[in-house]
Amino acid sequence: MTDFKAIKGFNVKSLAADPVPSVAAWASGGNINTARGEATGAGTQTAGIIFGGRVAPPPAARQDLTEIYNGTAWTEVNDLNTARRALSCAKSGTTTASLAFGGDSAGSPSFHADNESWNGTSWTEVGDLTITKENGAGAGTATAALSFGGDTDPEPTITTNAQSWDGSSWTNITAINTARNQLGGVGLSTAALAFGGNTGSVSALAEVWNGSGWTEVADLNTARTGMGSAGTSTSALAISGAPFRAITELWNGTAWTEVSDLATARHFPAGAGGTGAAAFVAGGFSNSTTAIATTEEWNAYEEPNTFQNEGQVYYNSTAGTMNISTLVFGAVATGTWASGGTLNATKGGGSRSAGTQTAGLAHSNRGTNTVELYDGTSWTEVNDRNTATEFAGTFGSQTSAISATGQFPSGDIANVESWDGSSWTEIADVNQARISMGQATSIAGNSLGLLFGGGPGAKDETESWNGSSWTELNNLNTGRRHLSGFGLSTSALGFGGETATAGNVNVVESWNGTSWTEVAEVNTGRQGGSAAGDSNTLGIYFGGGSNLLTEAWNGTAWTEVNDLAAAKNEGSGSGTSNAAFVVLGTVTEEWTVPASTTKTFDTD
Repeated sequence: MTDFKAIKGFNVKSLAADPVPSVAAWASGGNINTARGEATGAGTQTAGIIFGGRVAPPPAARQDLTEIYNGTAWTEVNDLNTARRALSCAKSGTTTASLAFGGDSAGSPSFHADNESWNGTSWTEVGDLTITKENGAGAGTATAALSFGGDTDPEPTITTNAQSWDGSSWTNITAINTARNQLGGVGLSTAALAFGGNTGSVSALAEVWNGSGWTEVADLNTARTGMGSAGTSTSALAISGAPFRAITELWNGTAWTEVSDLATARHFPAGAGGTGAAAFVAGGFSNSTTAIATTEEWNAYEEPNTFQNEGQVYYNSTAGTMNISTLVFGAVATGTWASGGTLNATKGGGSRSAGTQTAGLAHSNRGTNTVELYDGTSWTEVNDRNTATEFAGTFGSQTSAISATGQFPSGDIANVESWDGSSWTEIADVNQARISMGQATSIAGNSLGLLFGGGPGAKDETESWNGSSWTELNNLNTGRRHLSGFGLSTSALGFGGETATAGNVNVVESWNGTSWTEVAEVNTGRQGGSAAGDSNTLGIYFGGGSNLLTEAWNGTAWTEVNDLAAAKNEGSGSGTSNAAFVVLGTVTEEWTVPASTTKTFDTD
């Protein structure tokens, strides 16, 4: 008899515990109490500590602040005895036993050899470094630490100096091979890693310490200075760095691999974490003048975990159950913003977009008609629009989109163009020329769409597109311009904007295919925001004015979720509530709600 199972069957794994999702990404954490850069940090993602720094680039005063993290919120505790920035620490220190050494203050001498020990309650001055230095790196614990590299007197002398701490004093040891400052460092006093920094030029060099000497190993993929660092000599992260990069690289003991970007590019952040699988980065400078307070948390699963995949069947021998897993999205509140690809041409306020996060389209800018396509990684220029308008209404997909009306240098025009994936064709005009309107941001194509509101003034007209012509329908209850919207031509939501007399409003109206009904207001009224969504019951609203805010709509109420990295006024966004993008200038940010796998049934 034919053995059907032998031909068509499959093996079911027997596991002692449920598998875990295979993920590696940054997510938002709690803000530090005082925004600053050039601090340093130790500990873990759920028990971290940062100290020192300054609240702005020179000549801002040095800080003596210390903060402790519990994985959710930061708490200020007792200050350092000596305020300083560009100091180093024992990277494997803890919230109850840490070490802070070197750095510089505003006084004279500027560079310090000071060393302070933290006991969980207060800082105590202990034995000084053998030389004064700033912008060095550290490794080890509060009782067995390393200091290597940095600047020393006479300023600015970049040094190869390395020294070890035995709990009572520092001793010079074998120097690193290449003199540099602003480098990263992780590990223990017997097994450490030094990487990146400034040798007179930006460096990608990496060296490993084995307890007696330094050996050059594989370089970083991207040379940089002023990074955050976390992990061990065999599992480390090089985080962000100059010139204001969002990139993260993971070291596995042999090579560096680029992994998920931070949501916010930063220079001189404080980073820490026990391994390359769980870490945090806090603060830093987001540009040449601005200190930030945001914290981001890194989570990655490493072998020997068994990864959970969609459709995976397995037997849990501990629970005695047979299980299958399916792919589901987490709550919108778990979504985060991360850096995306850089556009080729600037898309200023008034540009517009369509499509999805992995198949997007962005077009126009003031006085230009450029068009670019996005594959989720990079942007490619394609054929221009026929007419350079801004503040148009745009909806559809990457291969089938509509761009309607908008502002032309000579005034508002009613013309409409259709995109077929390769070129633009002028088609039937709208009934009402306007700018800065809301639209149903359907990602399905150019056969159906909805435009509503807009300027000049504060219009309330609604028009629908059926694939060949425009039809005027019932008006908004509150006329406004610079409003936002998402959804379908038969199920849309319009929100925010400004009226002719009241300024910014938080009014929200829901469209059922026939008429508009006022529903729950957004938390923060604003104009010039962007949006992405699925229908009138699910979507997100982000940016507008100087806001970083993202608000999520569940069909009943608005909830504030994770912020954008940078304010986007009149940015151009599209996508769904789970996966969206927004562009402004040459910058792309991507919104992602992480997918997870979950059991759908158990059988005894």
